[in-house]
Amino acid sequence: MSRVKYIILVAFLCVLSSVTEMGGLMAQEWNSARISVLNGGNIPFVFNTLDRLRKGIELNNASKFGITLNTNNVSGHDLTGFQLNFRSFNMQPAIQGEVYSIPLDRIRVKAENALGLETGLSQGYVSLNTDWMPLFSYENPLWTNLSWNMHQINISYECGKPVDMGGNGVLLGESPDYYVVEIEFEIIPTGPGFRSEERRVGKECT
Repeated sequence: MSRVKYIILVAFLCVLSSVTEMGGLMAQEWNSARISVLNGGNIPFVFNTLDRLRKGIELNNASKFGITLNTNNVSGHDLTGFQLNFRSFNMQPAIQGEVYSIPLDRIRVKAENALGLETGLSQGYVSLNTDWMPLFSYENPLWTNLSWNMHQINISYECGKPVDMGGNGVLLGESPDYYVVEIEFEIIPTGPGFRSEERRVGKECT
């Protein structure tokens, strides 16, 4: 009988607060935004069978975010939507274990409408990266403010899925260890007068 040693990977979620950084200055005068982690702040993957090591693990709708986004009606900055992005926190270059490491792209993330954002566009599963990657976007030219209890996004995760099943490679052959990575999410407001380099600053971890 073959013996399977455990590979345990835990993803901790971080979200960025509602302050906008503009040219070195921080302000909230144009809009206010917040991601509320309603559930699924810690995401464990336990690879304790050969089947999981060979086929990977998918966790559907494992996290839920509430989205709050309000315009302050400042002339020249017409809020019409947002983009949800993610990356490894502080551009962590690998999924780090106590001894070993695993490439970041073994984790992929997907964001989809859960409530109130039906016209939003999901990018499907996207590989975890050190760069900001878009997950979900929403546009409404006839803007109405969003509230966390009425506008929600489901987040799904997969890890170690085979290439022939659309993933980035299995964990079979990786060394047993306790691996950890923090995943950072941000909201970028969109619309006339907003620049793509406007980012959120500040950190909350769950």
